Amino acid sequence: MKKIKLLTTFVLLLSCLQSGDAQTWVDSLDAYAREVYLPAAKYRWSWQNASLLSVMVKQYDKSAPSEQKIYFDYVKQAMDKTYGKANGKSPNAVASGLGMAFLYRVTGDEKYKLKCDKIFNEYLQTRRTAEGAVSHLSFTLQLWDDTVFMIGEFLLGMYRATGDEKYLDELATQIKLHRDKLLDEEWGLWYHGWDSDAKSRCTFCGQWNWPDKTTGKSPELWGRGNGWVIVSLSDALREIPKDNIHWNEFAGYLKEMVQRLPELQDKKTGHWYQLPVRNNDPENYIESSCTAMFAYGINSALDLGIVTGNDFNTSADLAYQGLRKYSMRQSGNYVTTMNVCKGTCIGNKNYYFNRKTKREKPSGIAMFLNFGLSYKP
Repeated sequence: MKKIKLLTTFVLLLSCLQSGDAQTWVDSLDAYAREVYLPAAKYRWSWQNASLLSVMVKQYDKSAPSEQKIYFDYVKQAMDKTYGKANGKSPNAVASGLGMAFLYRVTGDEKYKLKCDKIFNEYLQTRRTAEGAVSHLSFTLQLWDDTVFMIGEFLLGMYRATGDEKYLDELATQIKLHRDKLLDEEWGLWYHGWDSDAKSRCTFCGQWNWPDKTTGKSPELWGRGNGWVIVSLSDALREIPKDNIHWNEFAGYLKEMVQRLPELQDKKTGHWYQLPVRNNDPENYIESSCTAMFAYGINSALDLGIVTGNDFNTSADLAYQGLRKYSMRQSGNYVTTMNVCKGTCIGNKNYYFNRKTKREKPSGIAMFLNFGLSYKP
């Protein structure tokens, strides 16, 4: 009977993947994330896990009241387990704070508010440029596009929990200051990083001599790094009212970033590339997490009336179909992800091309779910 059950499950899931039933593969991947890949009991206070936590919060908000308990319990167990380690001493550390903000919003429990205040106050003490932009690293002044998501989801969560505009103001400040240093005006995308003195430094996974000696910028526009910004802008725009003073600013930034994405998309696989603007380079490769992020941003821009046109609708459809066909696989009773770039610091073109892919990462699973939840066939 067990073999028959497993075979039946496999056939049903395969049928879902072939039929285009978005909600069913989302359900399967969501269950895999919670039950197998990262149960709440194994949650660690890290940015990687925070990306998946952000989707558990979204699932709660999207679910019927009868189903919300699944996601509430997941977030609560994960946050209670890591309560003693929760901190805001770096952008990456701030990321998981989105769970504390969620619990304060839903329960009103002061113990979560106390932890949120601690995270925010520690965040305010992190190293910054003279203009006030938060450094991604503590030992040197560097701005990375990743930072926008790591701090942004917590700040947005605190705005939702308290209604206090200071959190939105801080998010707007950081997005503007990071954009000022990282924007590539030709494509509307961001360089991965900027260094304050352009010295030869690396981190545990980075490359020596990456900053340009004149501009301090890194040489490449990395896919997932841009995806973090696009997701953060999309989430903010989906949450704040259109009459908010920051809405038009954020909308302009999102439009700027997604405007040329359709022309960079691989039409065969529906994916974008590890280095999106080098889409004709034979050494480049399709990367699924940035594909899901870019498609989520396009969906958001369409839903909010920021962009219009068949090119954008077609692009989102191609991404959905391509992810389903080329970047999902069976894992026991579930489906899971493929073609996700490993953790990446900063380097030159060859550095990114030589970063290997994995079948799964929390950020990959999270962004597949994020896109799948927003996709409308």
